Formats: sequence, C-alpha cells, structure tokens
Amino acid sequence: MTTTTEIALANAADRCRQRGVILPTFAQMRDPSRIPQPILDRLKNTGLWDVDPVNLFRITWKNEHTPAGGLYNTGNWIEFPPSLTGTDARIVGLVGKWFPTGAHKVGAGYGCLVPRLVTGAFDPTTQKAVWPSTGNYCRGGAFDCALLGCDAVAILPEGMSRERFEWLKKIGA
Repeated sequence: MTTTTEIALANAADRCRQRGVILPTFAQMRDPSRIPQPILDRLKNTGLWDVDPVNLFRITWKNEHTPAGGLYNTGNWIEFPPSLTGTDARIVGLVGKWFPTGAHKVGAGYGCLVPRLVTGAFDPTTQKAVWPSTGNYCRGGAFDCALLGCDAVAILPEGMSRERFEWLKKIGA
C-alpha cells in the first residue's frame, strides 16, 4: 500500500525531473565552491532574475554584483565605519539586491518549502504554497514556486505598491 507521503514525494520528484530542477543543498548555498561545474556553466549564461531553475543555486549571500552570467564572490555586505556609526563595534549590513528577484527572502522561502518537498510533506501537483508577507517573503516564495513548478498564493496587506502586486501576478502568484 502506498502512503500519501510516498505519493507526494514521487510527485515532487517527477515535477523536478520534468522541469529540470536540481535542488541545491544548504551546504552548497552556504559554500558555493561545492556547486558542481555543470551547474556553474549554466549559471554563466543565465540572468540573475531569470525564471530558470538553475537560479536556485543563486540563493546565497555570495552572488557577484552583476545581473547576468555572474557566479560568486566572498559575500554581499557593507561594513559601516566607526566614524559613521559612532561606535567601535563592527556593524555590518547585508545587501539583498544580488539575490534572484532582488529580495533576500528567496532563501527564507526555499528554506520553508524544500524540506517539505523532499520529505513528501508537500505535493506540488495538488497543494499550493501560501506566502503571507508585507512583500519580500512572498516575493521570494513565489519565485521559488515558479522555479519548482508549484502553485503559489501571495497574501499581502492593502496599500502595498502596485509594482509588487504586478510582479507577483506576472510570476504566477
């Protein structure tokens, strides 16, 4: 007898296979030097904001500062000098612009969706991923869903920018 979890896992594997999706590990996201060369070769010809499953490998703070064809650097952050902050403590700001979608929450969405996908707790053929947010979290989750071929529902409060709603509609959420 086949369980619901086994069916969902088989459906998820089939969906990924059909769409050419290879899921990066958390170790690869943390350390892009672990990413296989064939993936790196594909990234060299893929735009940062393209809806292409290979962009799952760009869910890292270490993307090069380029909208197309870039690979990785040592990290995207700015250290603010004591002359500006008025304190000797190191203050570092992270830059989300160089993530797919330009929103760092693409990683938070991946971190919530993929563990359920690979354990059979989420079936991309019958279930929808719901992303409640004021913006970047649902934007990241909707982008992940578009790459993985999952239905996404974005829930935003009233008064958010028209651009945000239009982008979500365009991506399929």
